[in-house]
Amino acid sequence: MNIYESRIKSLQKLMKNDSIDAYLILTSDPHLSEYIPDFWKSREWISGFSGSAGSIIVTQDYAGLWTDGRYWLQAQKELQDTSIQLQKQDSHNTAIKWLKANLKENSKLATDYRVLPLSMKKDLQSQLQDINITLLNKDLLTPLWEQRPPLPLNPIYEHIQSPHNRIEKLQSLRQAMQSLKATHHLVSTLDDIAWICNLRGSDVPYNPVFLSYLIVSKEEAILFVDEQKISAVLLENLHKDGFIIKPYEQIESFLQGIKEQKALIDPTKTTAYLADILKQHNEIIESINPSTMLKACKSEEELEQIEAAMIQDGVALCKFYTWLEDALGDKQKISELDIDEKLREFRSENKNYISDSFATIAGFNANGAQPHYRATKEQFSLIEGDGLLLIDSGAQYTNGTTDITRVVPIGNITQDQRRDYTLVLKAHIALSSAVFPLGIAMPLLDCIARIALWREQIDYMHGTGHGVGYFLNVHEGPQVISYFAPPLEKTKAKIGMVSSIEPGIYRPNQWGIRLENLVVNKLVEQPKEEQFGQFLFFQTLTLCPFESSCIDTMLLNDEEKNWLNNYHKKVFEKLGDRLEGRAKEWLEQRTRAIH
Repeated sequence: MNIYESRIKSLQKLMKNDSIDAYLILTSDPHLSEYIPDFWKSREWISGFSGSAGSIIVTQDYAGLWTDGRYWLQAQKELQDTSIQLQKQDSHNTAIKWLKANLKENSKLATDYRVLPLSMKKDLQSQLQDINITLLNKDLLTPLWEQRPPLPLNPIYEHIQSPHNRIEKLQSLRQAMQSLKATHHLVSTLDDIAWICNLRGSDVPYNPVFLSYLIVSKEEAILFVDEQKISAVLLENLHKDGFIIKPYEQIESFLQGIKEQKALIDPTKTTAYLADILKQHNEIIESINPSTMLKACKSEEELEQIEAAMIQDGVALCKFYTWLEDALGDKQKISELDIDEKLREFRSENKNYISDSFATIAGFNANGAQPHYRATKEQFSLIEGDGLLLIDSGAQYTNGTTDITRVVPIGNITQDQRRDYTLVLKAHIALSSAVFPLGIAMPLLDCIARIALWREQIDYMHGTGHGVGYFLNVHEGPQVISYFAPPLEKTKAKIGMVSSIEPGIYRPNQWGIRLENLVVNKLVEQPKEEQFGQFLFFQTLTLCPFESSCIDTMLLNDEEKNWLNNYHKKVFEKLGDRLEGRAKEWLEQRTRAIH
């Protein structure tokens, strides 16, 4: 019995002792973060599955993992020595639907409310009420988890390149609260807190945030955080700007003391545990966090900073791809792991570089067919022979967050590979050149990208785009470009939203292709027509050429060729004078016009 089997068996024993029929383990923490501290990696601890998304259900005689199409190949490998069954999650197969179909009437389902979104608690109760399931708040993992990692204590620092101060942001937040008739607002999502406070940290991998809670009322702004992380100078600045600092662990007792107030919470961004405390003595107002919308719409000053970060990133990428071409030409032994290391080396030459914005995905040939593949010291490929190398990477700079995917030809590539690359490029260009109504639900735009692939009966099992923060989370809501997501009010297109565009084709055990740029919603200022309302277009922010040698120009029409040539012209204009020698030569070759 391996270690994960042993942990499952120990959990099942506890479940029997407490008469619990099913236990739900989420990929989550008390702040409902995407990337979570080691202390909260419960799902990975009990299963060995290291993907960034997934849920586990354990019954007294079964264990299953639900994860989406990005991770199916990875999960199959990581679960192969366990009895945990991979459940391929899609709209027809979700954890909740499985519970409804497999639990007996009057069963007891338990989960840890400290990491359960309030919205998911409501969904569980609604979906399972027909079979009279009792939902319980139970932490069954802490008694089993020996040598659990501690919570991080990394220093917090000012985001000095924010063009808007935290006093202004508090004013905007209080205005939004007033319009909702809220007296208090609980913020527990780390990127919202970091944005409001103009602070950054490193408690969570890849996202420059810190463990904290924030409560804003008409009179006070109380930041719950470990004071060890804050210097004396920063503490004084926060006090001067109207922030009160209290210990991180006092959030529960403080919430218990709030009574007969109108408390604003976002049900998708607040845990059931904290919401239940507030509900005891207060009227609850459920709405999207106002800061979510405020930070999603970047100001012109923020966009200037982001564009500068894109130039920094573009320079680093040109140097990297020049190095890669030369190293392979010199027959150096290059592995997928070297890609990650070298990208970081070139990006860190810039003084604004802080960290990667996510774990670099460098997948050669079959590995590129796993959308969220990650090479490890135990399992990686050498870049040799013929094929396609997919590289998805990004960085956190103090003036912006980047995320880019390119595909590089290695040796000789086939006509089928060239066709796939061109089809993905057509999909990318289609959405990048779209014009669309202000306020349209952005999930609806997904079809514009996919139509070039659907014509060939090809599809991919992930969204086409996600929001991106300003030196914050690389995956930032509320907008998303994905037909898997519902077209909700909060997903409507607004001016200044920064998103990715990243269509792909994945052929299992052969190759994967994804082409990604970041774009910003801009207003069409000289419309052809005025009586049909305002329209937006995407302005591309990312600066890095596509691989002309991978393109079958016969598959591109004149409009697509013009888009690509104009994009490459812009890339050279922005980066050319900042490069010299081989790197500039590489860029000149890659940005030549195609016909």
